[in-house]
Amino acid sequence: MKTSDKVKKNVDPCLQIQADLSAMLDGELAPASVRRVMVHSDVCPSCAGFLDGIRVQALAHQDLYKCLNSDADEIIEIHGLGGKRSGLIKVSELRKKLTENRDQLARIFYELGRGFVLMGLSPNFSRIVACEPVPIPDMFQRGRNLVDEVERLAAGPGWSPSDQNGSFDQQVGADQNSADQGSADQVGSEWVRAKALFEGGGLHTPAENLLKGKDLLHEALMLSPDFHEARIYLGHAYHVAQEKTLACREFKSVLRGAKDANMRGFALLNLGNVFLEEGELELATAYFKKLVDSGVVDKSPHFGLIYFNLALVYGLRELFSDCEVWLQKLYHEMPHKRSMIAEELRSRPQFTGVLSRHPEARESFARQFPCWFANREAC
Repeated sequence: MKTSDKVKKNVDPCLQIQADLSAMLDGELAPASVRRVMVHSDVCPSCAGFLDGIRVQALAHQDLYKCLNSDADEIIEIHGLGGKRSGLIKVSELRKKLTENRDQLARIFYELGRGFVLMGLSPNFSRIVACEPVPIPDMFQRGRNLVDEVERLAAGPGWSPSDQNGSFDQQVGADQNSADQGSADQVGSEWVRAKALFEGGGLHTPAENLLKGKDLLHEALMLSPDFHEARIYLGHAYHVAQEKTLACREFKSVLRGAKDANMRGFALLNLGNVFLEEGELELATAYFKKLVDSGVVDKSPHFGLIYFNLALVYGLRELFSDCEVWLQKLYHEMPHKRSMIAEELRSRPQFTGVLSRHPEARESFARQFPCWFANREAC
């Protein structure tokens, strides 16, 4: 037997049938081939399932088209799982349901993404961005349940109500810039990705957790581009991955779009930290000062440690009088943080190295802040 004959015998006939099925839907298959496909799919469970999947997708797109293009008061029929008729529903009610589901899933993606990012690193306290991660298993179950509910509705989440703020001028990447919420070609694909994120087992290594977190945060932003908390955490993930340009892009996007003082504060704090880590001390100082000048520090305890950041950056710049001002505020306004700050200062070799070259400044600091610069037990 020739080698070519062996190869032909080992080729799975279902592969060609499934290729023919796709061609048939596009009207590109000859009548004789169509009959072969139908006969085969009638006796082959695998190809019958493949055909059913295509049929369900086609019905879902049909339902979505009706949802996007029908009048709000019109009653339409939609299909659920397996393509079965799910019933009649008013277009306005369906749109409201889809919008609510989209926002809920964006929130779940955010909570999961935040959790995976924080599981992927031990964030330095000067880079804290918000609260602790949520329980991952519980959020995964809620996510699966919500995706199943959307599948039951057999429609995608990309529709955007006309009264929603749909600003897409934030330039946060090609994948997000292309998320035109009015495009019927793209809506629905988000839910395919969404479902994939809930499949399979969990990831374990820090690098895998960080990557998983970034993927989930991207999904949250695909569904809700103005979800500033998600964008803050995505920028933070880029920062710890040493992707400075991408991190700054996300934080600056928040500054352009967010009105909430806390969100703007987190963006300023993280931008300052990016430039501090890069050694661009004047830029870091400018962002930290802008945060203090905004007044948010006085209203929210989340930002109290900005005084540490400012003391650090002024010390690295050898501007010791300014450094002393912020150390004083930190020492007197946050006494409960003194022990932690003592450890943090000692873990900063650049800062301690600068002070070692300026013994007069170090002695002055040791007199004023003994537990930080002289006696570890004094705290």
